[in-house]
Amino acid sequence: MFKKHFILFILCFPLVALAQNSIEGSSNDAEDLNSESAFLDGMKEYIAENYAKAANIFGSVLIKQDASAGIYHMQSKAYLHLNELTKASSAAKSSLELEKENTYYQKFYADVLFKQLDYNGSINLYKRVIKKNPLDISSYLQLSDIYIHLEDYDDAIKLYNLVEKNIGEDEEISHRKQMLYLRQNKVDEAIEEGERLIKNQPLEPEYVLNQVQIMISNQKLDEAKKLLNNYLKDDPNLAEGHILLADIYRRQGDLEACHTELQIAFDNGMLDPNVKLQVLGSYIKLVEDKPDAERIDNAISLTQKLISISPDLAGSYVYMGDLLMRKGLLEEARKNYLRSLQYDKSIFEVWLAIVELDTKLNDNAALIKDAQNAVDYFPNQAFFWYHLGYGNVLIKDYNEAIYALDEARNLAFNNVQLLKHVLALLGDSYNALKQYSNSEKWYDEVLKIDPNYTVVLNNYSYFLAMRGSKLDKAKILSEKLVSISPNNAEHLDTYAWVLFQMQDYEQAKTIIEKAVGISKINSGTLLEHYGDILFKLGDKTLAIEQWEKAKLTGETTMHLNKKILEQQYYE
Repeated sequence: MFKKHFILFILCFPLVALAQNSIEGSSNDAEDLNSESAFLDGMKEYIAENYAKAANIFGSVLIKQDASAGIYHMQSKAYLHLNELTKASSAAKSSLELEKENTYYQKFYADVLFKQLDYNGSINLYKRVIKKNPLDISSYLQLSDIYIHLEDYDDAIKLYNLVEKNIGEDEEISHRKQMLYLRQNKVDEAIEEGERLIKNQPLEPEYVLNQVQIMISNQKLDEAKKLLNNYLKDDPNLAEGHILLADIYRRQGDLEACHTELQIAFDNGMLDPNVKLQVLGSYIKLVEDKPDAERIDNAISLTQKLISISPDLAGSYVYMGDLLMRKGLLEEARKNYLRSLQYDKSIFEVWLAIVELDTKLNDNAALIKDAQNAVDYFPNQAFFWYHLGYGNVLIKDYNEAIYALDEARNLAFNNVQLLKHVLALLGDSYNALKQYSNSEKWYDEVLKIDPNYTVVLNNYSYFLAMRGSKLDKAKILSEKLVSISPNNAEHLDTYAWVLFQMQDYEQAKTIIEKAVGISKINSGTLLEHYGDILFKLGDKTLAIEQWEKAKLTGETTMHLNKKILEQQYYE
């Protein structure tokens, strides 16, 4: 096989040769000895990477003695390191003028010209080298690289053909030609070149796999399938081949055959588990694009297989969690997400899924625990601090809730949607602690962000009504609330209760009866409020009836039993 060789410039050789040139015929001449010493000093500076000093010293040597191609060359190299291309080019040109047939200097000057963007000059020099040395393969490759840089792919391919004419067919050259044909969108030529590679190296699977990928990319699926199946007859353990075959079946819509090929590939212990994981992810994405029970179950079986083979891959458990979520198996999904954390705790989306599942499963203890762990790993993520605060609100640990929510508030300053939820919970928490000024402060901040946020309009107005404070404001808030959601029984109840506290019992009765009429659940709070309003309007019998209905719902307040027993309204 042809291999590209690079010429190594050995410093000791030119150093000796140039020193000899500098003193030839005049070894006793003090000036020449000084030049030799200066040249050696220049070489020392060059080796020490003090290129500016080296270039100056080489220049001084050139002034003091007859010009030397080798010294010009070293000066050019020093300038090249300094990226002073004009000076490097001038020195390289001078070295070549002194030794016109020196192939090494020709190539070096050609490379300098290329860096100067003088492509024609560089190309012409390489052509001279090739004409003089037609078997110098490295020159062909360097010249072809210039053509490729200029996107002159036809001339690059011609050079590759010349190389093969000189040295015979070579797999590296064939591969390069194939890539150039693809850049030109000459698919048939690329495939033909691939066939040559396969013919010359029939036991090399890389060329078959590469050829199949080219065919797949260009929608030649039947040809790709035929090539793969023929190869897999002789080498059925080529896992990558089964993966590509699965991809072909997927593109042809045969997901059952796709699943079968992936199972074969996953059973192969030689295939890198991370490759399997990557392929599994692509398959699952396909399933999720067109989900049905059978496809999801097939994806689950593949994921289980990968877990059994490589149980320490965090991604497998994440995929399993995603699939189980699709099936509505929330608890099992959560277990798999948690299992993934044993191998990789850095995946933000996994923590996100876990705390959201804790919320859906109404597992307050788990929510607090998982949210706390999440903030330990992601202390700058407001979302997790919010869930930690929310979990503590649910268990009525309001001081802990406020601590977490304050952290969330400071971090969510540029996330308006999250911020309003954080501030709303702060308002609720401070209200529960009877720190009403703080509660009102955060409710007002929420309404600055979103004046129509019904959660805060409801809670703010209701809590004001409950303590008989700022009832005019409570009325404005609750009126806005029902204007936004006129058929929401809970919101109508809040508005009615504000009117009740303002002693507008008739209007309160109208609103509460609308709420009772449209309520889809037997709300104890709603029925008790209805009874309270009726009692204030003097309908004691109907009031007691509503209180008794409220009691039957299982909801209760501090005074409900006392109201029924004593047939009297109590605050």
